[in-house]
Amino acid sequence: MDRAIERLASLQRHTTRIRNICVLAHVDHGKTTLSDSLIAHNGFITAKQAGLMRFMDFLEDEQRRGITMKSAGINLLYTPRTAVRGDKEPILITLIDSPGHVDFCSEVSTAARLSDGCFVLVDVVEGVCVQTHAVLRQAWEERLKPCLVFNKLDRLIIELGYEPREAYDRMRGLLNEVNGLMSAFESEKFISQADTFLSAFDAAEEATLGASTSDGAVGADYLDEVNEDGEVAEAFSIARGNVAFGSAIDGWAFRPEAFADLFAEKLGCSAAALCKAFSGDWYYHPKTKRIVSRKVAGDKLKPLFVQCILDPIWKLYTTADNEKNGVWVEKDLAALAKALKVEVSERDLANTDRRMALQSIMRAWLPMSQTLLEMVAHCVPSPPQAAPHRINRVMPQPVLKGTKPTGLDDARNAVMACNLSDEAHRIIFVSKMMAIPKAHVQGAQNQAGDVKFLAFARVYSGTIRKGDKMYVLSPTHDPSDVDSNEVQEIVLNELYLMMGQGMFVVDEVPAGNLLAIGGLETSILKTATLSSTLDCPPFGAMMFQAAAIVKVAVEPEAISDMSALVEGLRLLNRADAFVEVSLMETGEHVIAAAGEVHLERCIADLSERFAKVPVRVSPPIISFREGITTKAAVTSTTANGRVSITCSVAPIPNFVVRAIDDTSERLKVLLLAKDPKSDENKLIAEEFMNKVTSLREAATYDEQGPEGIIEKTLRHAWALGPKRIGSNILNVSTYTASVDDDEKEFGHAYAGIALGLRESYEAVPHEELMEFDLNAIEGSVLTGFQMATDRGPLCDEPLTGVQMTLHIAVNEEQDGDGADEDQYGPLSGQIINTVRDVIRKAVLKAGTRLVEAMYLAVITTTSEALGGTYAVLGKRRSQILSETIREGTGVFIIHAYLPVASSFGFVNQLRAQTSGASTAQLVFSHWSMLEMDPFFTPTTEEEREEFGEDGDVGPNISRQLMDAVRRRKGLKVEEKIVQVATKQRTLARKA
Repeated sequence: MDRAIERLASLQRHTTRIRNICVLAHVDHGKTTLSDSLIAHNGFITAKQAGLMRFMDFLEDEQRRGITMKSAGINLLYTPRTAVRGDKEPILITLIDSPGHVDFCSEVSTAARLSDGCFVLVDVVEGVCVQTHAVLRQAWEERLKPCLVFNKLDRLIIELGYEPREAYDRMRGLLNEVNGLMSAFESEKFISQADTFLSAFDAAEEATLGASTSDGAVGADYLDEVNEDGEVAEAFSIARGNVAFGSAIDGWAFRPEAFADLFAEKLGCSAAALCKAFSGDWYYHPKTKRIVSRKVAGDKLKPLFVQCILDPIWKLYTTADNEKNGVWVEKDLAALAKALKVEVSERDLANTDRRMALQSIMRAWLPMSQTLLEMVAHCVPSPPQAAPHRINRVMPQPVLKGTKPTGLDDARNAVMACNLSDEAHRIIFVSKMMAIPKAHVQGAQNQAGDVKFLAFARVYSGTIRKGDKMYVLSPTHDPSDVDSNEVQEIVLNELYLMMGQGMFVVDEVPAGNLLAIGGLETSILKTATLSSTLDCPPFGAMMFQAAAIVKVAVEPEAISDMSALVEGLRLLNRADAFVEVSLMETGEHVIAAAGEVHLERCIADLSERFAKVPVRVSPPIISFREGITTKAAVTSTTANGRVSITCSVAPIPNFVVRAIDDTSERLKVLLLAKDPKSDENKLIAEEFMNKVTSLREAATYDEQGPEGIIEKTLRHAWALGPKRIGSNILNVSTYTASVDDDEKEFGHAYAGIALGLRESYEAVPHEELMEFDLNAIEGSVLTGFQMATDRGPLCDEPLTGVQMTLHIAVNEEQDGDGADEDQYGPLSGQIINTVRDVIRKAVLKAGTRLVEAMYLAVITTTSEALGGTYAVLGKRRSQILSETIREGTGVFIIHAYLPVASSFGFVNQLRAQTSGASTAQLVFSHWSMLEMDPFFTPTTEEEREEFGEDGDVGPNISRQLMDAVRRRKGLKVEEKIVQVATKQRTLARKA
């Protein structure tokens, strides 16, 4: 192993011969099995262990559950069979295996940020699933160069019994669907992940129809008549070489261009032309010896893809199956292997398990490792090639408070050039902190503790050596206004080369390579930028596909273990890139996770690895929001009676709320910028307005509202809340200094100006209010607005979708008012309380409703289990969207919206109710308002007949959820302890 590490480390200085790639896919589509096949190419495991050993899943829980939970990297060596840009030297490939379960989406984000390309795996039986959409979006957002791999072709042959032509149509349809999705991302047709997935069937149908009309390009009858200039470049194309087909469990894969080289001479055409023919409906006509379209071929000929590629593979699998069942075959596997001219040992061919014999032949004929690594070498860019394309995503232009430092552009240019010289700035990005068992870290076995924290990082510029001094820059670092309290200087003493389960010590790591860094556990919490210069801008925030909406409170079983629990929570917060650990005002320690599986993993890590004490876990804490349904206005006066404030509230259109939520991080940069009219900020504003417009167009007619509603909603925006980037808007307000005074503008439309909806203007001086210190009053109003939106009136949950306009009236001073100033406190504090209270009262008057989080549930089931599946969904307030059957199978796909509050235990109950025949994948979709009024009481005779005298016929779900939240927070709950005050009856019957 030491010699292998030395060889790999020596190749790190050749940046043009480096490839960084991650494996992305839906859960159970074969990522780790594929990784095993690639690892076997370097001899770290045997070919027979590939797919069984799961080399990259080194955690016990990963092996037990059979799913990947943590992304891990390994360095591989590959010598291309054909020259890569004129060079046939060995290539260093860093492979990162990532999870497919949506609960571990943060691990996908950390892997994608450090890569330049990716494998996107698609199970040809299950097709494009919900997480496939998510990872395609992730690859597009991170500007990765994707390679598409259709996996599990063996299932089409063995399980479904497809004929080659049926399999061809299936894979062709999937390829069109994936290309349709990538085109949709480019055109921003689908705004969110859930929208993309729900529209997948329409997109697939459109893509298939488009393919059927475009095959035989522009109506040409012969391939040599096709004009290549008019073709539209697709993201994935057989002709471009970034599509592969195979079976990871059987260890084989192919790219059609390999067969093009083989058959080109036999068919009398060029390899490039034949490769192009494989990607469409083209046929070989034996009489004319030309490649013709479907119209000329008729129904008698097979597509070239079927004739040249799929038929030989199907023949091998069919022969193996016949031999297994004792059916006579004309040519056995040994004869077929000899005809293919592949070298397979007699022992393997004579194996009594004919599937093992088949695997030996397929691995020798179409080795997966060579096929995919060759595709990486030719299709994935090297770090210097990828950096210019990714720089604006990886390291965007920072928002500066002061003058732009001269070294800022030098740092970005060094990253863009992937400069590894000693004179270049040394810049590293840490995407997460890993808790690795010390047995897997070279030289750490004698250190205290069971785990060692290492930073999962990549060098973007310079060469990192042991003993280098670096600055730890936070995500909020401003190169023009350096805060010495936020910058920490460190020394790098522990550098490691990642090899899957093992971490091996190295002395230096040049730019373009991944590494693990030790000794940073006290300096970095989750992510950070390490730089040798303070002029370096921080790296951009990573995109996460989910939200931390599942929360529980934890406490030790023994109070004496509280200190161990606090320390364990600190370590857990550092080890998981997505988990959120907080301390409530009630003193509870709360863990927020992406989903139920992620939460189970966090609790297990906390009790077994970090705190090492038994813990008690509370029932789930559900996050809600509060919204309104109508307009309302309320007036309130400060305690000393000097200022009256009137608040008018109105609901904001849903598409505006959604746009704000989806782009909160980008909006934060825009709204906090010193110069909102800079080119970068203008681009952010334009993107946001385009997104709002797209969402409005995608909404129903009733939800779209009248023309000009977007400008009307955002033009007068003063501030957003809560936390200055929420989905509530405070408009520019008005004030009057006396009863007879005209209304004047109060506040400034900072948000409206930043969004480009109005020109910048100077605020008019307010002479009448100078006695009150106008700036203090504006600051107090904004503070009260932020406090009110952070805690709504129903159950102290954040407000959403509320637009507020204030009117401030200064009342005449009465005799003796000044003497009581000390009694009521400073006027600024009175205004804060008054603004907060008047907003809460106005919201309460405007038909307040609870807004709950919703999952998109994608359920796979059989016809026999449909009844049990719908029974489980019916008990959990779900909304069924669609039910479809997967073509060629008896499998049904059900799409439904499921409230997060009703989702706990859903997967286990579904599995138990259907005897394991149903599986579900839950993805956060949107926030949905509950239509039921939590304070509903019957008033009319019809309502009394339907709901009872007190409205207690049938459950008021909104009231139940509101009371549960209030009870948990220690707020007052209005409920009747004694329903009927009559003598208590004894339930037990005594003889």
